Amino acid sequence: MYISHMDFAKQLKALVFDAYGTLFHIGALNEELNRQFGVKSEQIGNLWRSKQLEYTWLRSLMGAYQPFSKVTADALSYACRVYGVQFTDEVLKKMVNAYYHLNAFPEVEELLGKLSRQYRLAVLSNANPEMLQQAVESNQLNPYFEKVLSVDMVKVFKPNPSVYQLAVESFGVDKKEIGFISTNTWDVAGAAMFGLSAIHLNRFDTHQDVLGQKIAPQIASLSELLD
Repeated sequence: MYISHMDFAKQLKALVFDAYGTLFHIGALNEELNRQFGVKSEQIGNLWRSKQLEYTWLRSLMGAYQPFSKVTADALSYACRVYGVQFTDEVLKKMVNAYYHLNAFPEVEELLGKLSRQYRLAVLSNANPEMLQQAVESNQLNPYFEKVLSVDMVKVFKPNPSVYQLAVESFGVDKKEIGFISTNTWDVAGAAMFGLSAIHLNRFDTHQDVLGQKIAPQIASLSELLD
């Protein structure tokens, strides 16, 4: 189901975007993986990202929050051990630092400029505040965002409801008046279950998770938000 009906759009006063994969391209991570791990980079990268997510969920469940940078380093350490690859603290640091220098997708800056004339905009991410802020600043997106929100404010990761509550408190509007856009299906499900007007940006031909919430409207590219 694609966003095409006016009733959905009319209720929105603010748009909140996930960061990685939604606004920022993770290609730089793949390049750094290739430099550090060569022929094993794809295997390590796939397990790294999977374990990274798993660690955010486990830490949330255990009440054992650590910043995203720490979770990211721990997940990469695990992947290296699984594939028998030697690594140093310096290698882990370089991989985590790659998150600070991700480029936005080509259409993002122009699109945000147009959307900001109609909606209040924010980013809501698992990333450390400084990690997230630098990515926003280096891509010159600051003028468009009213808020840059990190889970560090509540010390728990998505999809915990308290994370999505940050958007409500920041904008001071009803949940349904906030559109939340993410490529991550679990993130879309979490936002929808909380009560935000979730929108699935289906960049990677994925299917939405069904956990009792209504299936979110789907768009194939961010430019469809202008429709």
